[in-house]
Amino acid sequence: MSRFAFLTLLLLVAPAAAADYPTRTLKSNNLTVTVFEPDAEKGMYRGARFDWSGVFNVTFDGHKLYGPWLGEPSPKNPDSIVGPCEEFGMFTTPPGYDTAKVGETFLKIGVGQLEKPKEDGYRFLHGYKVVKPGTWVMTTRDGLIAFTQSVKTAAGYGYLYSKTVAVKGDTLTISHKLENTGIKLLHTDHYNHNFFNVDGDAVGPNYELEFPFVPTAVEPKDRFAEVVKFDGKKLTLTAALDKGTLHAGLTGFDATAATAGVTLRHKPSGVTVRVTGDRPVTRFNVWAMKTTLCPEPFVELKIKPGQSAAWQWKYEFSK
Repeated sequence: MSRFAFLTLLLLVAPAAAADYPTRTLKSNNLTVTVFEPDAEKGMYRGARFDWSGVFNVTFDGHKLYGPWLGEPSPKNPDSIVGPCEEFGMFTTPPGYDTAKVGETFLKIGVGQLEKPKEDGYRFLHGYKVVKPGTWVMTTRDGLIAFTQSVKTAAGYGYLYSKTVAVKGDTLTISHKLENTGIKLLHTDHYNHNFFNVDGDAVGPNYELEFPFVPTAVEPKDRFAEVVKFDGKKLTLTAALDKGTLHAGLTGFDATAATAGVTLRHKPSGVTVRVTGDRPVTRFNVWAMKTTLCPEPFVELKIKPGQSAAWQWKYEFSK
């Protein structure tokens, strides 16, 4: 099944109306961030793919950004999520997967322990059974919400994951720290999917991406070559993405310095979002369909037992 067909099926099975999910809100200047609490019983997102912490809606100067792109939430659907949400382990196999037998568990960082079915290899889009979700501790202080999750497995993997979502002025900052508390190496990638959309406006010529490097598309798929245009550091769409999807990897960024980020613009509203990181990226993808435009910066993490890694993404909103 193609990814687009899979997503279309997910739309059809989503519930007709959203439940009353527990949330907390951060506000500053023109920026409002509504955070969905990670909760194994009542949470808006309980799927097996994305990090359960820091799932949120963003409103800036009256404009709704990063809204639901798959219709009303369906909590256990692995793709039914909102916002600048994050995932560990798309291109690296999750810890413990290769050695786990069918019916045993492996580790999905930011989620917990998932059951391994009979299959040929890990599928990040698959709705794995969450056997034992990691326990979250969530605290709110002035201008920020902090999350921690600690998980250890019988196979020797373990981590302490700390994350904060902070709002100050018209800037949103997402900070991470991952500590290896197990006895085996943690090797994973991490990225933000950035499900960007403004006021429900369909993806097309109204949107623009600008990079701090001159991008070149690698293995463009679906409608990428048909509707995407590069002009130096800018990526624009020449036609509405009324059907299908587009996808490509990008090259041209400096993999030795923290220079890669992206600026997103929506022309009718004048909304601009400048995204910058503090760690070199190892991969940069772009994916889109009618309801969302997604620049996806990746970092790679190799953390030895007893060691930790920290990284941050900053979102500056303006008009």
